[in-house]
Amino acid sequence: MTMVEKHVARMMAARAAEELETVQLGARAESLRKEGEESLRSLRDLDQDSDSEADDDASAGFTGCARRDARRRREQNGIDKNENENVFVRAMTSAELGMAYAWMRRDQRRYENAVKFWDTAASSVQAAFEEKEPPGEPSTRVAIDEADELESTSFINTTGSFYQNTSTSRVLGVFSSELGPAPVGFAVLRDDALTVDAMGVRQGLRRCGFGGKLVDALKKRAKAAALISAGPPEYVIDALPSSVSFWKSCGFKSATGSDSPTTKVMRRLCGDVAMQFDLLDEPLEIKGDEWWVAARNKRFGGGV
Repeated sequence: MTMVEKHVARMMAARAAEELETVQLGARAESLRKEGEESLRSLRDLDQDSDSEADDDASAGFTGCARRDARRRREQNGIDKNENENVFVRAMTSAELGMAYAWMRRDQRRYENAVKFWDTAASSVQAAFEEKEPPGEPSTRVAIDEADELESTSFINTTGSFYQNTSTSRVLGVFSSELGPAPVGFAVLRDDALTVDAMGVRQGLRRCGFGGKLVDALKKRAKAAALISAGPPEYVIDALPSSVSFWKSCGFKSATGSDSPTTKVMRRLCGDVAMQFDLLDEPLEIKGDEWWVAARNKRFGGGV
């Protein structure tokens, strides 16, 4: 074989290996989804009307009943109907991820406007979930652990899992003790352990404040890191055009930096909108050797 032929052969072999790994990840995600679907169906969840509310329990679905009863309890206790108690964010178990896969697939089949997380991202979510090494730099993980521990002191989880740090996994779940064992939402983080790469809330539980709770948790983690220079002073995300209003409601604004040429091309292809939340009240003194400076400069072409 010539040098060129050997090079092409190596490229084709590498591509074949990547494709095989994607298929295998998808198969493992499908296995978890089937187990999660069985678990949820045992609760009368995932049926045709599981998201519907009704006064008659026989005609109301599982998710609809839980949402209705939680709202009634809040009203009886004088709590704002949109305020969710006992909502917490933590790393998911494989069983919980399987339940999330189950409602992702069900939502995209039932709702025309549902994001197709199952079809387009299941293998990527599975890959992030299976990563052996914890994400981010050690200093970042320390800051996240401290933020999680502080948060846990003001929260009593009625399911018995009082505190579990979120620094060990890129796949996090949002849980509500009022709404059963399945996560009501999820987030996949980038390998910096801070930045959200993808997130979503179950379709029947949208506009209930769970997405905002998740973003609040992510901002607290990022601020803890920024305070000790273990993370950038701003939280930057790439928002889908349809989600810009949501991110604005969470305090984000249009990013102030100028995209690098590479970022501009990628943004034009994906249609994303750069948005940011300023984590610190005072400007951060940047020494230049912080781990996040190079990535920040690469993204914004040297300045923010």
